[in-house]
Amino acid sequence: MEANTFLWAGFVGALHPLNLLMMVVGLAIGMLAGVLPGITMVNAIVLVLPFTYFMDLAPAILLMVGIYCGGCYAGTITGILFNIPGDPMNVPQTWEGYALNKKKGQGSLALGMAITTSAIGGLASGLVMTFASPPFSRLALKFSTVEYFAVVFFGLASVVALADRSVVYAIISLVIGMLLATVGLDPHFGTGRFCFGTSMLESGIDFIIVMIGLFAIGEVLDNIEQENTTLTGNTGMSKVRTDMPSPRYIYSFKGPILRGLAIGTIMGAIPGAGAAIAAFITYGVERQISKGEQFGTGSMAGLAAPETAANASTGGAMMSLLTLGIPGSAAAAVMLGAFKLKGINPGPMLFLQNEVLVYTIFAGFLLTNLIMIFMGIGAAKVFAQLLRAPQAILASFIVVFCSIGAFALRNDINDVWFAMVFGLVGYGMRRLDIPVAPLILGLILGPLAEDYFRVSMAMHENDLTVFFTRPLSAILLTLSFICIVYPFVKGAFSKKER
Repeated sequence: MEANTFLWAGFVGALHPLNLLMMVVGLAIGMLAGVLPGITMVNAIVLVLPFTYFMDLAPAILLMVGIYCGGCYAGTITGILFNIPGDPMNVPQTWEGYALNKKKGQGSLALGMAITTSAIGGLASGLVMTFASPPFSRLALKFSTVEYFAVVFFGLASVVALADRSVVYAIISLVIGMLLATVGLDPHFGTGRFCFGTSMLESGIDFIIVMIGLFAIGEVLDNIEQENTTLTGNTGMSKVRTDMPSPRYIYSFKGPILRGLAIGTIMGAIPGAGAAIAAFITYGVERQISKGEQFGTGSMAGLAAPETAANASTGGAMMSLLTLGIPGSAAAAVMLGAFKLKGINPGPMLFLQNEVLVYTIFAGFLLTNLIMIFMGIGAAKVFAQLLRAPQAILASFIVVFCSIGAFALRNDINDVWFAMVFGLVGYGMRRLDIPVAPLILGLILGPLAEDYFRVSMAMHENDLTVFFTRPLSAILLTLSFICIVYPFVKGAFSKKER
């Protein structure tokens, strides 16, 4: 009863005009950052942090929450329309959303399904955050670097689900991505790795730069060659609109949505996992267990599941931040900085000393996801208008913004050149029918896997058995090996039957 009272007070606080304004402004900034290549949602939160110094804590956090939720969704818009994900967490949605748009002419419905499942993920994880924070916090406390490595390894093992034709090609692509991630200074010893005496490689190759090149610029080059693309307006969308799916249609995908919600919330609550890992793992799981779905050719289940997971991770990350004082994602880490600026430490004592503030954040999180539905429809319509532009103009527009985004990421002109080089690499991989997605997955998860593995070995005297003697780690690694071996076993039995 006391919790309900505080939640009611939280809604009263969240509906304050200033707090509502901050939610709307945050959503607008997040959506803009989400659709511009290189200007990520986390960067947008970092940029607004200095402005929160003059605000009270509640509107400051709600501004960041708006950017967080809006950025998680908006990158899917450009993924569906142009095959250009705005953020790594939007990559799995792009595979299916773009195919739904280009091959099946269901772009309008795909946009509607994306905003609906994103809002469902955010709202449901917000409810979990509100009513189930203590149990999830106790689960997160049981994770050490050993469990973190097992989670990341499970994400890498999902590469077999990303292989449309050849598992071997997918693994090769993954390994290339992991090798690229090792370029630069060693994070533990500070020595150069694969720099070849070139100073421009010492800072490493950021995965955002690679993603801009492989997806955005590579797609532009591919489209120019084919001379018949979504960039000319031939997307199958007879009108620029967003078709909201009916409740019955949404219910028909209850399985993928619920699985995405569960995985996204748990991954968000685990420090260091975040939305990208949640989306990749959910897509891989869905691809393995769904029957009758042609993934890669426009599967609505393949769009709904990772989109739900991506935004569900926001509630999990906020839950870990508020209850434990441990940020579950990079965005939550920046929010931790906002708490510190006000002299407030998130954690168990926060619920005793600032109950109204906590529940104002809970209520604001729920309201933000509701407002996002209406703003998301408008944002999709605005960006879909670009489909009417001539190919040459739109291609130039995309390349210019990619260049600006690549430079703005680290204020380094070398990143622009890297983006162009990887644009050519992406074009070549498309021509050779080598999957691009595993390379991005290796770039994102490779450094995390390396870091967690090395720290685990240092803490346990190089004893490899520690990964199998701890229950959570053993279960995750066992599932990972099953995912890797299953396609080869299945292929062997198929050959034998033939």
